[in-house]
Amino acid sequence: MRFLHVADVHLDTSFTSRSTSVRQHLRDASREAFERSVDLAISEGVHAFLIAGDLFDSERLSFPTERFLLDKAAQLGEHGITVVYATGNHDPSSHEDGPRPIPWPENVHVVSEANPQRLLISDDTGKPVGYVTASGHASTKESRDLSRLFPRPAGEMPEVGLLHTQVHSSLGATEHHSYAPSELSYLVGAGFDYWALGHVHVPQTLSEDPPVRYAGSLQGRTHKEQGERGALLVDLSDRDAPVIRFCSLATVRWDTVDVTHLDTADSLDDLQRLVQNEWAKARKVDAGTGDTKWMVRVILSGACNLWSELRDEENRDALADNLRHTLNDALDVMVVSKDVHAPQPIEEYRSRNDMLGEALRLCDMIREGKATLETLDPDDLAGLESDDPELVERYIRGLLSSPGTDAEVAVRLSQKQDRRKGKAHKAPDALSKHPGSKHQ
Repeated sequence: MRFLHVADVHLDTSFTSRSTSVRQHLRDASREAFERSVDLAISEGVHAFLIAGDLFDSERLSFPTERFLLDKAAQLGEHGITVVYATGNHDPSSHEDGPRPIPWPENVHVVSEANPQRLLISDDTGKPVGYVTASGHASTKESRDLSRLFPRPAGEMPEVGLLHTQVHSSLGATEHHSYAPSELSYLVGAGFDYWALGHVHVPQTLSEDPPVRYAGSLQGRTHKEQGERGALLVDLSDRDAPVIRFCSLATVRWDTVDVTHLDTADSLDDLQRLVQNEWAKARKVDAGTGDTKWMVRVILSGACNLWSELRDEENRDALADNLRHTLNDALDVMVVSKDVHAPQPIEEYRSRNDMLGEALRLCDMIREGKATLETLDPDDLAGLESDDPELVERYIRGLLSSPGTDAEVAVRLSQKQDRRKGKAHKAPDALSKHPGSKHQ
C-alpha cells in the first residue's frame, strides 16, 4: 500500500495581525500547499490520501475553500485514490465548534468520532492493498487517549493507524494543548505497520520500527514553524522495509535572522546593510525553491550607537518597511530589538571605585550566587507575585541574564553621576524604566 500522509493544513486561518495583502497571500499559500500534495499523490500513484486532523483552522469555512476542497477531492477520486480524513481539535465534528458539513464525494471518508473505523483500501483495479484505522475528535477538547480504543490489527496486509494526538514525548508537544494524549510505548506495541499522526506541527520520527511519524504542518503559519514543510510519501509494499520520503510542498517559509554585531551601524542604511548581509548568508545555507517567499523576523541585539532609536517602534517599523523592498523574496518583514544597548566600556566601569563600579560588581555577585537577595520586597518587583525568597532570587537572576543589563546600569548611573558634577542633560526616552520594573 502506498499513501500520502498530510496533517495540520489549517485552511482559512485568519492571520489577523498581518496586512490585507500578506494575509491573503498566506491563506492562498495553505491552499497551494494542499493542491501540491494532491498533485504529488496523483503523480506518485498512491492508493490513499490520509489527513491526520486540523484540515481547517476553526469553524470558519469560506466558500472559496469549500469549492477548492470539493474539486481536489473529486480529482483524487478520478484517479482511484481513497481519502481518509480524521478530524482534530480545530475541526471537530461538533456543529458548534467545527466547520459546517460539506458534501464530500464518495471517495472521501470523514472519521469524526472517537470510535475507530477500519477502512479497506484498494488499488484502481479494486484489489485490496491494506487497511487504515482512524479515530476523530468530536469536540475541541478531547481528553481521552483515543489510541487505546483502536482494535489490534490482524492480517497479512499493511495496517495503518490515523490519529490526531499529542504524544507526550514528541518534540514541540508543549507548544500544543494535550488533546487526545497518547504514549509512544503503546503506539509502538499496538500492532500497526505505520502511525500517521497530526497535532504537533514539528515534522518528526518518534519510532523507526514500526514508523510512528508526525508529518508536521503542511504550510507553516508562524515563526515557530520554520524549516521545510510538506507531507510524507509512504510505501508499505514491503511491510518489513517501509519506504518513507518527506516531500517539501510549502510555498511560504518562515525564517529568523539574528544580527548581533551592530557596533558599526550609525545610520538606517548601515543597519539595512548589516541585515542584508546576514540574509544573504542564510540563503546560501537554505535557498528554498525558486518560488519560495519568506516571512522574515529580524532580531537585533548587542551594543549599537542607534540603541535609543531602535527602542522606538516607529523606527523599527521604518526599518522593516525598507527591508521588505530589499531582501530577496521577502513576503513580509518584522524587526525586533532584543537587548540592544548603548556601547559602554563595561570592564573599565566595573573596576571603578564609585557607585557605578559597585553596582556592576554587585550584579556579578548576584549572578554568581555570592550575594543574597533576602531584603528585596516582591512588591517592588513588577511581574512577581510571591514572597518566596527562592522565587525572588530566581526572578532577579532572570532580569540580570540579559546581555544588555550591565550597559543599562552603566548608562543610568553614569548619567546620575554626570548630573551631580553639573553636567546634567535630558535623558533619552529609551532610559525610561526597565520593562519589568515599577520604579525609575
